Amino acid sequence: MYSYEHSITPHERYVNILKNKIIHGGYLTALGAPSLILTTSKLTDTHATIPLLLISYLLPLIVYSYDYHHDVDKDDATNSERARYLKKDRFYPFILVTYLVLLILLILLFSSIHLTVFIVLIVLGGIFYATLFKRITKKIPLFKNLYTVLTWSLSGTFFIPLYYSMGINSSLIISFIFITLKGMVNAVFFDLKDCSSDKEENLKTLPVLFGKENAVKFLHILNFAAFIPLIIGVYLKIIPSITLSLIIFYFYTEYYLKKSCNNLNNKSWTNLCSIADSEFILWAVFLVVLQTVF
Repeated sequence: MYSYEHSITPHERYVNILKNKIIHGGYLTALGAPSLILTTSKLTDTHATIPLLLISYLLPLIVYSYDYHHDVDKDDATNSERARYLKKDRFYPFILVTYLVLLILLILLFSSIHLTVFIVLIVLGGIFYATLFKRITKKIPLFKNLYTVLTWSLSGTFFIPLYYSMGINSSLIISFIFITLKGMVNAVFFDLKDCSSDKEENLKTLPVLFGKENAVKFLHILNFAAFIPLIIGVYLKIIPSITLSLIIFYFYTEYYLKKSCNNLNNKSWTNLCSIADSEFILWAVFLVVLQTVF
């Protein structure tokens, strides 16, 4: 029988392998962490070094890689494409050890003691969430959402002050509120896809508690509210006026929220999730380009 898999060229096969690795291996998702740190650096007029960005990239890469492989059986129902890829990934143990070694070397060479303690807590928290903390969501509503979002927003905001042993100022607080609210939109959006499986596991996520339609309505409100701290911060001259350019991402988020209301198959959800994950990356790219040009 004719098979498409055997008909593709070696070049196409390698491109597909690379594409699957980036999407399903957590590489794209992990880029969100250094992107948030870069965004915070622009909002607070501070500098993010290359070692700091590498450390922040490896952290979620380790956590998400572990979490994806731990939940591979669950993904059979909610993300079959990723599940098929992960089950074929025979090099995962070696790759995970490589990530850990690189992270430890970077921490020993470049990290401060305060940041090192924070990093250890983040890594342990991510591992314990996959094996232990997720059960708490069966008892405490929205625990899964809040835990995930605070991990991202605390890392994205406070890596810089911990790295430089700085104090907490108003611009950092504004950055934290903005990232937390937008992060909540992102986290709950991903729960829309997992609503059925989360319901079976008795996980009290927002879509499970209030239904997909009401959850999306709530996300529209959060998306709007997230930009209020930025507007106030610019008005009070706490953060740079270039920050207001991020308002364009209000419409970016509105796009994938409206698309999520359709009856989507696994492939469409995968594409939409990639769009949602890319938002944080685009923040940093957008601000860096604007600052360079103007």
